[in-house]
Amino acid sequence: MSTSNFPLGLLFGRPAVDADGQSIGRVHDIRLRRDGPIIPGFGPALRVEGLILGRGSIAKRLGLDRKDIAGPWPLDAWGKRAARHAKFIPWESVAIEGDHIKCAQRLAEMRSAYP
Repeated sequence: MSTSNFPLGLLFGRPAVDADGQSIGRVHDIRLRRDGPIIPGFGPALRVEGLILGRGSIAKRLGLDRKDIAGPWPLDAWGKRAARHAKFIPWESVAIEGDHIKCAQRLAEMRSAYP
């Protein structure tokens, strides 16, 4: 299925596999970049840069896996540990196949979502 007109909200929670069929986890976030054509009254349009995938956790759902979010010490440490395992997949490498996502990269080649 083409990714050009796919409703982005339907990607959240969708399972993903790498080029070899190995499970990566589920979509937890969509990274956008504000560098498109200028829209009057808004500025540069948003475009999808890629997806952030990983195993599900409560830390992710609370947003504690993000470097720019801090919480109480035990929760913060737990969330940062979860972030180390999250992967970033460039949008160009994403293919939507039925109810899952297939990535053109191998898991070992994927970069961390939060370097």
